[in-house]
Amino acid sequence: MNRLAAWTAVAITSTLIVVFFAMYQVSICADAAPGHGESVCTSGPAIGVPGLWVVSIIGAVVVAVAVWQIVRAWRALPR
Repeated sequence: MNRLAAWTAVAITSTLIVVFFAMYQVSICADAAPGHGESVCTSGPAIGVPGLWVVSIIGAVVVAVAVWQIVRAWRALPR
């Protein structure tokens, strides 16, 4: 039962880490001088889009391995 709980914790923790990085946004505004155009604001993930892809792919692999280990531990339990 300890393996089952440990791999469940790994799956939940890695999911929370990916969600944190996806939700943590930064925004940058460039103010224009009065009468010289418009101010422009952009926002995106704090680690950048490529960084978010890397974190998401690694997180998906970790969750997949954890689910596989959870299934193996569940099947190994005595009935």
